[in-house]
Amino acid sequence: MITKVFVRFALLAGVLAGLACFAYFYILKINDAMPLGTRRNLGMVFVWIAMAVAAYRYWKVSDRSLHFLEVFLLCLTVMLVASAVDGLLVSAYVKYIEPGLIPEYIAQLKVLALRDQASIQKEFGNKGNAGLIDFETFLKQIDQISPESIFWSTFGIFRMIFHVLYAALIGVWVRKMSL
Repeated sequence: MITKVFVRFALLAGVLAGLACFAYFYILKINDAMPLGTRRNLGMVFVWIAMAVAAYRYWKVSDRSLHFLEVFLLCLTVMLVASAVDGLLVSAYVKYIEPGLIPEYIAQLKVLALRDQASIQKEFGNKGNAGLIDFETFLKQIDQISPESIFWSTFGIFRMIFHVLYAALIGVWVRKMSL
């Protein structure tokens, strides 16, 4: 059952997790680690912690047995709000405060792609009818990175799969505890 308490816990936990993810991004930036790279994915842990805490606190406050789908929906709401807050803050930072971060990130990606071109072609190219990977097209796609694409990267398929699986685990955990 969706109540004011449900919405309050989901939104509060989501906003706090999004702010924690942005703080992690900013800490990476301060330490001269590329904050737009794969290290930023470790910020997902803050979302997972927020999901678990929100589900546990919601169970304690509601003082009743919770259904799996109720906890799962709470976790999904936390995840979507946290991803939106993190994505908006990071894309706004990159767009308005430090616009030079995207060209630096693009340059690093191109260097990595060109350095590993042979191994990438060996691994992914020439399988069946796929042919060799066209690196010119690949490099053009790297050039299309923008603040908007950075926002939508927080909703990437692999991130969402991990979040949904973790939300399911939390749903099972809280359901088991609330019986």
